[in-house]
Amino acid sequence: MKRKYIYTIVAAALLVCLGMSVAFLRPDKEEQLVKEFLNQTFTKSEENAKLYQAVMDSPSVIGLGVDQQTQKETAGKAQQASEEFEKAYSTYLDSNGMDDFQNGLFGYMLDLYTADEMWEISETEITKDNEAYKFRVSMNVGDTPQEIQGRAEVNDGKIGNLDITEL
Repeated sequence: MKRKYIYTIVAAALLVCLGMSVAFLRPDKEEQLVKEFLNQTFTKSEENAKLYQAVMDSPSVIGLGVDQQTQKETAGKAQQASEEFEKAYSTYLDSNGMDDFQNGLFGYMLDLYTADEMWEISETEITKDNEAYKFRVSMNVGDTPQEIQGRAEVNDGKIGNLDITEL
């Protein structure tokens, strides 16, 4: 009878240890958000290609000598592309993060899609750095290895600051 209780206690202790290890080793929600954002951004997909193509097809034409109709049409296309872009990334980025992305990483990704380069992610590494997350994305662009490093701060469930430290 004593053995039965001892085995029960040992089994319960093992289950508690297993549960705690799963809870502590699981990435937190903020880290998961950063990882999903990086995967969305750096994974070459048809959805992303359409998004970047819409942006490339939507320059605003304004200025002297441009008729009102052309100005309205191009402004409408630019607005639509901006809305599509926001829809795709607003899950991950707040308005500050969106500005940081458009002023930094967006140009790099647009160049990749414009050049019709083949690329694939070889490794993504995310580490917690105080209240932010440092990340490193290693990828092969054509035959050339490239590495993008940066730092993302998550505020209220969205990336608020996105700094690219190395492109």
